[in-house]
Amino acid sequence: MMRTSAKLLPLCLVAVLAVLPACGGGGGSKTASACPVGLVDAATSPVEIKFWQAETMANADTLLGLVDQFNASQSKIRVSATFQGSYDESSSKYLAALRGGDVPDILQVVDWDTQRVIDSRSTVKVQDCIDATRYDTSDYLPRVLAYWQVGGDLWSYPFTAATNVLYYNARAFEKAGLDPAKPPKTLDDLRADSRKIVDASVARHGIALEMHSWWVENQLARAGQAVVNNGNGRDARATEAAFDSDAGRAIFSWTKSMVDDGLALNVGRNPSGADALLAIGSGEAAMALGSSAGMRSVFAVLESGQYPDVRIGVGSMPAMPGDGGSLVGGASLFIVNRSSPVKQEAARIFAEWLNEPEQQAAWHIGSGYIPIRRSAAASPSVQALWSASPQFKVAYDDLSPDVVTPASAGAVVGPFLDVRSAIVGGLESMLLQGTDPAIALRNAASTATGAIKSYNQRIGE
Repeated sequence: MMRTSAKLLPLCLVAVLAVLPACGGGGGSKTASACPVGLVDAATSPVEIKFWQAETMANADTLLGLVDQFNASQSKIRVSATFQGSYDESSSKYLAALRGGDVPDILQVVDWDTQRVIDSRSTVKVQDCIDATRYDTSDYLPRVLAYWQVGGDLWSYPFTAATNVLYYNARAFEKAGLDPAKPPKTLDDLRADSRKIVDASVARHGIALEMHSWWVENQLARAGQAVVNNGNGRDARATEAAFDSDAGRAIFSWTKSMVDDGLALNVGRNPSGADALLAIGSGEAAMALGSSAGMRSVFAVLESGQYPDVRIGVGSMPAMPGDGGSLVGGASLFIVNRSSPVKQEAARIFAEWLNEPEQQAAWHIGSGYIPIRRSAAASPSVQALWSASPQFKVAYDDLSPDVVTPASAGAVVGPFLDVRSAIVGGLESMLLQGTDPAIALRNAASTATGAIKSYNQRIGE
């Protein structure tokens, strides 16, 4: 894995977060809290810890079941899990609570908020725990570990991992003369299959596309193109956007041509991710891009009997040729350093328990997030699921290769939501206002760079 030590910056107030002093340069300080060890065993009563989680629907049921299982499996630690809203809302609540309020002992932090939470200097650096306990990470998928390594160190425990996949209506494929066992692999294939679907009148559009940055980031990753500079923000702190590139222009141009030609349905901004998928159920489209994390819920809804003409298939996200790889998305587990040392250790024990192979297998089967450990993937229960429902194996196959590049590791940048908003603004300018794709992309990159520079100035870069 291509990693170098982060450049340390002077301590400074993070005005953007309005919380504790931050540390810049490639991710964060090398002086984060050390990892407490041996305190839970010495405790004379159960250690109670608060866990903030952000899962919904089938994923929430599975996670809460695991929490109950952990509590029943031992008597030293009691975990109380509370839902804190969407991934966006949960991280924002945590950062706001740091000003003076109730904070958890451990929390899920969505991938795009990794740098912001590191910059808050409010968490235990997990690398300290790995070093202190000689915790073995060799069984973890390298690409999953790489996402949460910043400046060469692991800052949180990976937990939920997913990627962008293609959901499609296998029955619509059959009616259009396409082989449901061979979904499109490239953007050219996707265009050709969309044309056949529309011409056969089996759906009004080939694919439903949402105005969201994640699928664009995934396309860039597959093409080997970073979103921001300095090794996607991993070799050193990102200072500018890097997506105004040949790959970026090709993605924007392809998107515009698909929508202009009636082959793609623009469902607009779609925070829940549901609109693009429901377009398959309504017959507005035969395909949609979506997170593999929601696969269990997708099947529950679209194959509930409410949509008798739908049989869901899952394939890898069609993409341009490139030397990158599929992008990890999901959330990790951060341990809060404001908690007492014994609670910090209890949180670590809980996080490591969630990542044991048996729990990872159960988590995958009940959600759609991939098992992040190879031994979990090899377990009889996961192998049985994949044999009966091979769709659940697609994302794992996409994320399991050992090769890690800066593009496939994903971007780490403080104002990630602002960067994403700039990309969405570029898409909307192109599709709704007729802006030339190259100009729309250039403007988006300029806006994103401005947001990055402003954030870095506020933390003393």
